[in-house]
Amino acid sequence: MGCQVQPTKVTETKSVQTNFEEIRTKLNKNTVILDTRDAVDFYVSKVPGSILVEWKDFSVPNMDGAEGVLDIDPLNITRRLALWGIGPESEVIVLGKVFDKGQTQEAKMGRVAWMLKEMGVMNVKTFNYELFKREVFGLTEAPPVNKEMWMPVVDTRSEIKFDEFQRIIYPFNYNFKFYTITRLDEKAGLRVGRFKNAKIHFIDVRSEKEFKDASLKSLDSNFPLENIPWEQFYTPEGIVNFAFKKNLKAKGIVEDDVVILISNHGVRSGAATFALREMGYTESKNFSGGYNYLNNSMTLEKQINSAFFEKEKQKKRKKASKKKKK
Repeated sequence: MGCQVQPTKVTETKSVQTNFEEIRTKLNKNTVILDTRDAVDFYVSKVPGSILVEWKDFSVPNMDGAEGVLDIDPLNITRRLALWGIGPESEVIVLGKVFDKGQTQEAKMGRVAWMLKEMGVMNVKTFNYELFKREVFGLTEAPPVNKEMWMPVVDTRSEIKFDEFQRIIYPFNYNFKFYTITRLDEKAGLRVGRFKNAKIHFIDVRSEKEFKDASLKSLDSNFPLENIPWEQFYTPEGIVNFAFKKNLKAKGIVEDDVVILISNHGVRSGAATFALREMGYTESKNFSGGYNYLNNSMTLEKQINSAFFEKEKQKKRKKASKKKKK
């Protein structure tokens, strides 16, 4: 008996420890397990009862360059979640590969967890797939029990859209070429509201190589951007690395500060935002469009807001026709 392997313990906070024996005990039929791995991996080695999920399915549809931006109608997201049996009160476990360099989007697990929190799902945990399958056994295959349609939460959102990103980076956006606001008098009042006097940290969560090759700091050497790869926010078990909070505080990043995270498509930055929110950084924000959006900003803004622009055109036409009648 003394040679038996003890259940793996993982630290979730400074004072609370959870082991997989406890997870096995508490796992119930209402717990929803999402798997963010590739479809081939999912069907070859599936956790019984888990659901295959693709992070792009919750993004702006059919919009190259804006893959990271969440669907502008959040009800489209919550409808899909409800079909999987997920509601605001649901317990959800998100599985994925961790630090697998063969994966083009190794942070998909954290990105999906971030999306769930954005919609208002409160109880979300992430795990390394291999570890979870080994430690949590005895699960059975069962179809999801649908939930009633529910409204997403909108007062605690952490997604930064392009127009808000422009306001936050003021006054540095004078030197950037991707902005859509062109006149100096328009830009003079960009930093508004609670961001005006807030202490703001900008973190690029891509690899060191990507950061050195091209970043916002490449566009403006004075831009206060720091590189902290997203992996540092997680443990090898795929769990939020609460111990890393000490490193952040050593850098002067505290819970009440605004933390803006950026990656190429908002996937790795989404994973880091989820981790920071779990650590208590309630003002952490994911610029979901990422560098890919910035590189295509002018075109994408017109496409995404085409419906709005069309309404404005119709208003102008009506006004013009009324003037002619007069």
